[in-house]
Amino acid sequence: MITVQDEIVVKAQHLSAVEALFRTHYREDAEARGMSLQSLQVSPPVAITEAPVTLWLRWTVADPAAWWGMRAQSGTAEVADFWIAVDQQCLSRKRTYLMEPDAADLTLPAPEVAVATSSGYRETAQLQVCDGDADALQQALSLWLPQLPGLASSELGKNLAPEYAAGHLTLDLLYPDASTAARAQESDVWRSQILPELSRTCSAVHALALENVGAGLRESSLAGGIKRTAFFRLQSGRDVATAEAFERDLLAMPQHIREIRNWRLSRAVPVAWQQAECAPWTWVWEQEFRTVDDLLGPYMVHPHHWAHIDRWFDPESGAQAIDTDLSHAFSPFGSSVLARELVPQGEGV
Repeated sequence: MITVQDEIVVKAQHLSAVEALFRTHYREDAEARGMSLQSLQVSPPVAITEAPVTLWLRWTVADPAAWWGMRAQSGTAEVADFWIAVDQQCLSRKRTYLMEPDAADLTLPAPEVAVATSSGYRETAQLQVCDGDADALQQALSLWLPQLPGLASSELGKNLAPEYAAGHLTLDLLYPDASTAARAQESDVWRSQILPELSRTCSAVHALALENVGAGLRESSLAGGIKRTAFFRLQSGRDVATAEAFERDLLAMPQHIREIRNWRLSRAVPVAWQQAECAPWTWVWEQEFRTVDDLLGPYMVHPHHWAHIDRWFDPESGAQAIDTDLSHAFSPFGSSVLARELVPQGEGV
């Protein structure tokens, strides 16, 4: 059982307005999403002029699977409007999650050396196919990509759940350096074959160069696994300190979730062959798993993910800094894409 606790600090004269908002515009919807209200309390239980009061809401959710089901339904205009109205009345708010000690993961991860650095230059792209049939494009690119001069390796994966991604295909292109990539993209095969095919078949191409923030290798020999490629966007107006705190939190995930075998966090830089009308992406967060079950199972239900990391994305957390418009792509690979590029700094485990 998970306890969800909302802590809303308000001036005493605004308490009744916030409570009315909760009862008329939130409670019924929250319970329909799987949250069960346990208590609504106020501290201190008296209105004083010297300090604000705190409204405490306590809910329960059955388990992590039910929690993700609740979260999947929170990105609506109605939920956003409710919290905007609350924010106009309150001084601060935050949402935290509680579990019984015997159900929580309270063991700090053991230190390990799995850090790696990039030894090349890589571009990644999400290819959104116009008619949803990615097979023909995948076949054509598989023929032309090996002809690119200077290309060290490429991977073209078919996304298993394209409805959560910015594309049907994940394309990774590895070069020795940026200048080699530039020459390859001036070649005849790129200009006469690849670019025209992308323009003809794709409604959008989200193409990004990667500036490494942090990476790690646990299993460089990983084969037949799953690569997750996530695109994130920092909310407008957020400062550098917030962005750096988010980066630190993401890079701590593999310490807690050992199903993440290899990983890389990069700042995203749009490249010339991008064909997408959207706000720029800020980060690319890549993770490799042995199986899709490791991604959809232990990775998703680990409390470091849903109770700690997700606050950055959750409009209800009071700590959101990442746009809810994101791309969550995952596709199979033959051999580790990240291990082709990353160089271990020390002995992996």
